[in-house]
Amino acid sequence: MSRANKPVWREWIESLLIIAALAVVIRSFVVAPFKIPSTSMVPTLEIGDYLFVLRYPYGFRIPFTDTQILSKQANRGDVAVFVYPEDKSKDYIKRVVGIPGDKITYRDNILFVNGKEMPLQQKGKRAYYMADGTADVSDVFVENLTGISHEVLLKHYSIKDGEWVVPEGHYFVLGDNRNNSRDSRFWGFVPQSYMVGRAAIIWWSWDGIKGSVRWDRLGHVIE
Repeated sequence: MSRANKPVWREWIESLLIIAALAVVIRSFVVAPFKIPSTSMVPTLEIGDYLFVLRYPYGFRIPFTDTQILSKQANRGDVAVFVYPEDKSKDYIKRVVGIPGDKITYRDNILFVNGKEMPLQQKGKRAYYMADGTADVSDVFVENLTGISHEVLLKHYSIKDGEWVVPEGHYFVLGDNRNNSRDSRFWGFVPQSYMVGRAAIIWWSWDGIKGSVRWDRLGHVIE
């Protein structure tokens, strides 16, 4: 049957199937949406932030498997989405602070990488709402992570100290809200094959407490 003789409904169905296939390919291998559900990455990311996550920086995960092809190593400082090692049905987002071979020490809320202290510069205080609607306040610091500056929230105590050596093919990750994050300090390392992608940009942000859009966050590049 020539194109000219095709029924209109068939052309519509074929077009929709092509669009659906392209959407699946783009979402699986190029870029995907991600919503922030918790305060573990405050002040970098807020509950209600909607992100675009680039899937290709760490390689390509074959959908519905743990297989990754063309694997690429993450960098310290990356805000990465990964499969949660304790429940593979969930994706988590944290900051990569340790790459293969690194010795990570966390002591009294100070991060050390390969024996070198990551400097902190205090900026003030930050109030924010937890996922359950309760309020919390922490000190804001700028942390210099081997040349990469980013903000973290800290209190006067540490919730988990320790020392770890990152195995080959794995990463050590921390939340930027160091006293309200369950991360590698508690459950260990993230395998390379679990790396989903790197957070790139906030395309929407909804403040559930105020019931309004956070216009100032739209288009914010995640660093």
